[in-house]
Amino acid sequence: MEKPSTLFTGIFGAFILSCGAMVLLPNSQIGGLQPQVTWDEGQNSPSDVYPVKREDALGHRVGQGVFVENGCFYCHTQQVRDPQYGPDMERGWGVRRTVARDYIHEDVPLLGVSRLGPDLANFGSATWRNEPDDDTKKPAKRDAAWVFKHLYAPTTIVLDSNCPPYPYLFERKEVGEHPSPDAVEVNGNFQIVPTADARNLAAYLLSLDRTHELKEAPTVIKPKEAKK
Repeated sequence: MEKPSTLFTGIFGAFILSCGAMVLLPNSQIGGLQPQVTWDEGQNSPSDVYPVKREDALGHRVGQGVFVENGCFYCHTQQVRDPQYGPDMERGWGVRRTVARDYIHEDVPLLGVSRLGPDLANFGSATWRNEPDDDTKKPAKRDAAWVFKHLYAPTTIVLDSNCPPYPYLFERKEVGEHPSPDAVEVNGNFQIVPTADARNLAAYLLSLDRTHELKEAPTVIKPKEAKK
């Protein structure tokens, strides 16, 4: 009985020692450090302070929760790679690479797992995808109505989409005097309208825009070039 007891004590002691050396000690040394900003020539550069705090809005956090609950991060990333590592910018997913500061206000950065669908880091940007004007598949406007239709029946928006439909994010209601402007389908006296979860998810997706330039991540594709 003495040997197992000694072995257990040794393992426990090694665990405590490693936690102290690798977690507690570094935290005591640098855990209280605050961000340091160096201004150029005494001028406050707007690119030195992250200009957008989407996460302050309750709707953004709720929509992000719906995004996670439905496993969207399994098929969609939110990180645009540098041109030397992939054609993300050529595909129109962003005008610059994604950096750590882009996630500064997010409790859980949704980097993603794989790319069975396009990257969504800049889905809310007017330049996302950058389809040519003569592209027959280019939507007139990628707004909430577009998102609702895609969520309800993806292949009606993108014929070869491998995104699964999410009919449970919608509900069947009577039309009443006038159909809802957000209705994705109207059959007689009934219409299919988005639930609160669908609305929050759409709002979250349309808020994703990291196209502003940062000092550590200059814009590679200028907005005017992206629209061509």
